[in-house]
This record gives sequence, C-alpha cells and structure tokens, in this order.
Amino acid sequence: MKGSLASRWDWYEATIDGVDDGRVPSGLAFALGANVTLGKGRNGYAHCDVVERDDEVLAQVYGRSARDGEVHVTITSEACDEVVPLLRERYPEHRVSRADSACDFSADFETIDTQALAFAVDRGLSYRLVTNSEGGATRYLGSVASETRLRVYKKSEQLRALHPEKASEIPDGIVRCELVVRPGKRAVKERLSTMSPDDAWGMSQWSAAFGELVLSLTPERVPTHFRRPTDWKRALHFLGQQYGPSVERRVGQVGREQATAELLTALGLA
Repeated sequence: MKGSLASRWDWYEATIDGVDDGRVPSGLAFALGANVTLGKGRNGYAHCDVVERDDEVLAQVYGRSARDGEVHVTITSEACDEVVPLLRERYPEHRVSRADSACDFSADFETIDTQALAFAVDRGLSYRLVTNSEGGATRYLGSVASETRLRVYKKSEQLRALHPEKASEIPDGIVRCELVVRPGKRAVKERLSTMSPDDAWGMSQWSAAFGELVLSLTPERVPTHFRRPTDWKRALHFLGQQYGPSVERRVGQVGREQATAELLTALGLA
C-alpha cells in the first residue's frame, strides 16, 4: 500500500505444523518475560495456554488437535506489535488464517465514510453502516464470506467504551481503517505469513485500490495504545462511578472511619 499512512497488525492467527504443543507457549513466555496460564480450548483444539504478562494477554496458544503436531496461535490488539515479529522469527513456516491490518488517524469520520460509501457503490461492493446509542459508527465494505473485508469506524468512541477509566485521555476524531484478511487457500495463507501489514492491502484488487485512494491522505497519526486495565481495576472504576457519590455523602455524615467500617461490614470483610 502506497501513501503516507502506515498500517499495523491488530489481529493475527497462525497455524504451525510439526511442533510440540507445550514448547510454543513456554518459548513465547520466556522470550516475553511472561507467564503461562490455562485457558479454554476451541474449534477442535482441546487445550489452550494463555501467555500473560502483568495481567495482559499477549497470546493464546491452542493445542491437542486431532491433527498431530498442529498448534494454533491467536494474537490480538496491541500485543501484535511485540508478539507477531517474535512468532515470525521463531516459526517462519506458518500459515495465517486471519490477519487484520489497521491504520488509525485523526480525521472527520463522515468525510471518510462518504468516500468509503462512494467507493463501494462504484465497485459494486456490499456495504452497511452500524451505529449505536453512544455515538459509535462502523462502515463495512465487502461480503462477510469474502477473503477481504473492510471496516471504517470511530475509534475514539470504541476506545472510550473499552477504557471508561481513561475516557478523558482519549482524543476526539480518531478514525480507524481496518482490513480483515481471511485467506481460503493454503498457499495464500503461507504467503501472508511473510507480508507486512501494508502489503496485506494488496490481497484483493479492491482493497489495494481503497488503500491507494483513501489511505494516501496525509492526516495526523494518533496513538491508540491504551492498555486494558485488569478486571479488578475496572471493577473499582465502576464501583466508584456508581456508588462514589453515596459513599461521599455518608463520609460527610458520619466521618471516614465509620463509613469505612460500614462498607467493610456490607462486603462481609469486617
């Protein structure tokens, strides 16, 4: 993909053949300074190892498939920046069943959406717009069944929904263009394992054209790496958001010490 904007992987699913189930997660964890915990199997894989560091999931490694020696690795979100290069270095001969190439920048969503819609109509692509009550909006281009599908959406609104505790830190007007590639043929899956996120836009004629027409803009790039908080921190955030005013009033009535004792009693921790 030519132009001033650079893409990055935001989802990467790879299958590796001829390896030991346990060595893949342990090797990744050692290189990343992470731990391995037990997850839940899926899609024909009876076992899942989760590679975690500081309560952040870096990769999910699935094994014990009916196909001996086959291991499936899923990497998502910001973890792709660190883990995908490591996976490619350690297991260069793998095949990719899904890869999302994403680009975030500051722009007016309606303007980009108008361009995307005109692009879809001109090329006879299927399209639809999905909105929600929080102001979020996503334009889809391409069929669900096709190997390449595009999403253009309001990233600011999505980030605020994911990170309510950091909503004030997230700037307005972040737009994401994200190409989802799901190759069908084994040879294409193997070829994708050597491609860059920018190269992935050339997987179909129309996605390459979209990259040239829309992502050749020169808007301001913006950082969108907001680390997902732990479940405990999210629980504390929502607890404070919902009951903070009531607790504050009670402190004003009986004092901090008494209010604290009442809270601990209510929680069964007195």
